[in-house]
Amino acid sequence: MHRVPALESRINAYRKFVELRDSYPRVDVVNCITKEYGLTKSTIYQWFKGSDPLGNRAGKVNKVVELLYVLGALLGDGWAYHWRGNFQVGVVGEREFTSKFAKKLSVCLGRVVKNYKYGAKNAWFVRVGNAELYFLFKTIRRDLTRVDRLIEQISGPQGQMAFVEGFFDAEGCVKIIREKVRRTPKICLDICNTDWKLLMFTKSLITRATGIEPKLSVQHSKRVGTSTSYHLRIYRKRDIKRFLDSVPTVKLSSEKLPLVNAWLKNMEGRGSSTSQLSRDENPHRTS
Repeated sequence: MHRVPALESRINAYRKFVELRDSYPRVDVVNCITKEYGLTKSTIYQWFKGSDPLGNRAGKVNKVVELLYVLGALLGDGWAYHWRGNFQVGVVGEREFTSKFAKKLSVCLGRVVKNYKYGAKNAWFVRVGNAELYFLFKTIRRDLTRVDRLIEQISGPQGQMAFVEGFFDAEGCVKIIREKVRRTPKICLDICNTDWKLLMFTKSLITRATGIEPKLSVQHSKRVGTSTSYHLRIYRKRDIKRFLDSVPTVKLSSEKLPLVNAWLKNMEGRGSSTSQLSRDENPHRTS
């Protein structure tokens, strides 16, 4: 009867450890957790060495650039689940997105992760059990500054765009705008989410890494009980090219690629040439 409360206490202790370990001296982290949760100091020091806090259910996460992609994708279209000591995270989406997510996650976890067909639906999913990733995901959902600390710790500007790439693969869209007055369809990059703070954070990363200033717009829902949506949009040709050069997104499908290249062919309509995006440089999906 006492195992569940003890397990929950240990879960909370490890969550606290994950939040504090990169920001404070080890001795302060150990003393804080020991005092608050009653665990031994040797236990906490073992956590610093990579010991699994919950046995073989915890796993380990490598601090690599791919982790920032994974976190961006999880914040965009991911979920976290805990039941009786099982800690899982995952995503659901198109085959190309989930396949790419699985490959990035494999690097983070040091083992092969695969995507699977979601029953009879036209969707795929990735699901893994890993307590450290579970707690990290839950932490950054509450505090996005944790992402900034990881970026600084891992890679700097490269990490900023890795996070944006994951978020765009999950929530972004390469829009083709057809108008009668235009021979060549106009292109717009759009990222949509109901979390205003998350979109503003993503906007700041894009600007800091590339100098692009996405436009923020609000789409109020007309249906009762549904949330307001927020959009980050990029319209300028130079900005679109700069973004797509930095973000090899799966959202640039084989059907859209020629239209994007046609739109970018004459930069700003002044006849200045620009190198076209290639399929090899930009993983694409069939849609």
